[in-house]
Amino acid sequence: MNNLPIELELRKLGLGEKEVRVYLAGLELGPNPVQNIAQKAELTRPTAYEIIKKLEEKGLFAEVKKNKKRYFSAQAPESILGILRTKKREIEEKEREFIRIISALGSKYSKEKREIKLYKGKEGLAALEEIISFSSEPEIIIVNPKMNLIKRSKLKIIFQEIKKRLGKIKINEININKISGALIIFDKAVYFPSKKSEGILIENETIVNLFKSIFR
Repeated sequence: MNNLPIELELRKLGLGEKEVRVYLAGLELGPNPVQNIAQKAELTRPTAYEIIKKLEEKGLFAEVKKNKKRYFSAQAPESILGILRTKKREIEEKEREFIRIISALGSKYSKEKREIKLYKGKEGLAALEEIISFSSEPEIIIVNPKMNLIKRSKLKIIFQEIKKRLGKIKINEININKISGALIIFDKAVYFPSKKSEGILIENETIVNLFKSIFR
């Protein structure tokens, strides 16, 4: 059985720290005015009210009226299943979109050589390493990092170079088992087909921004 505190478990569902505090306060108090929930969660009333409205949208809070007064009630923990189902649908939609784009790359890079280029062999991979190291984007997304043809030790050096140049860097790693190959997204994107000593450089701004929106 998982022994992590309930607060951390709720954070895994995408709830912020203050959202967790408000939700747990609501569960403990039952239907109550915003002021009481705010005091229990150790937040100001305006902040608690704003968070309650967000939790209402997620199905975790509901407004009730008693004697013409407004009360807010945290919904039963079973309501959290709604969040999980929503997240599952979103992930499935992103996977379908990602697969569609990747499947189109093979034919697309031959038609748009200026924006989508193929690099083969050791020299090609070395060239891609250099391109990544000159990233002007501090946030880097890596999809299926274990399938990446660039060694993890080499990537670490590349990221250190970027951090030294930009002052900061944020690495997000995502694993999607249904996807074959790896993808590194920065101000450009590099796709590594599975089990091939080659990589595809994507400079098409529309495609790169679409990747970013999918995985953010």
